[in-house]
Amino acid sequence: MSTAFISRLKAKNPEAQISVLCAPYLSPIFENHSAVDEVIKLPYQNGGSVFEVANIIKGKSFDEIFILPKSFRTALEAWLSKIPRRVGFSGDMQKFLLTEAHPRFDRKGFDPYRYLRLLGEKDLGAEEIYTFFPKEEPDRDAALTLMGRPVKSLPRPILGIAPKSVAQARTWELKRFAEVARRFLDETGGTVFLFGIESERPATSLVKSRAGKGAVDFTGLLNLPERAGLLGWALDLCDYFLCNDSGLMHVAIALGVPTLTVYGSGDPNYASYKKKGPFLSIQHREIFCVPCLRNNCVRFGSSYNECLKAVSVDEVLTGLKRLGKKAQIK
Repeated sequence: MSTAFISRLKAKNPEAQISVLCAPYLSPIFENHSAVDEVIKLPYQNGGSVFEVANIIKGKSFDEIFILPKSFRTALEAWLSKIPRRVGFSGDMQKFLLTEAHPRFDRKGFDPYRYLRLLGEKDLGAEEIYTFFPKEEPDRDAALTLMGRPVKSLPRPILGIAPKSVAQARTWELKRFAEVARRFLDETGGTVFLFGIESERPATSLVKSRAGKGAVDFTGLLNLPERAGLLGWALDLCDYFLCNDSGLMHVAIALGVPTLTVYGSGDPNYASYKKKGPFLSIQHREIFCVPCLRNNCVRFGSSYNECLKAVSVDEVLTGLKRLGKKAQIK
């Protein structure tokens, strides 16, 4: 989300030395970003206090700091560090700690555009929003270990699938993901890549059981931060990618992978910043509460998650065919 902001910041200030403060698991993303000179890993996981973080920042003698999160703590750390120019948003009491507070505008606005407003950028086209995610091709032996077969031997096309999301109101039914995988392999003779962290193995295992030998299972093998580059490499191999409204959707978009997203409570307009590759979404807006933007459905009985239940396997397969044509995949 923030890589577009960093790219634009460097473009407007080519002589600036840019440091990024982030959680350790995100550090590989920024360490490989061409606009970033230094990554400072925040010590939150080790119980780091507000004062400890402020002292770290103060010791760097920054001239200005941009505060992207909607976080009072982050603004307080910047204030305690006494950086001369502190730019951020006015919500959550932050404005009293900033030297330059911007209104958050529409609270539902998509983050890359919102962040860019801190730079005075209000009318950038999607083609000017440069997102980034690292890619690191493994050597032949490492690739063989991950794939279980040589990369060149994989039947095309390759469909990547990430069947889980942290929000249940944004997660399509696993059995439908599995059915898409099975029918895709039957119809194309291609390959399915499965993506997920270790705790999501029950979900990816279900999809794999339906997909059979045509599936390559990366579950638990491409986690951040250790394997961010490999994750980018594996996603970039995909001819197209099927997912929920999730973090991996944004990674795939940043890499330019043709992406189809099943939407429930979310709003696909918030992914409109991408231009690197085709993007399709399937959502049933005729349902009165869509998009509610909730992570958990508040309806009951047969109406529970109605927006996701309305999306059929046939719709998704048709969408993948359209996506393939846009990406010139046969």
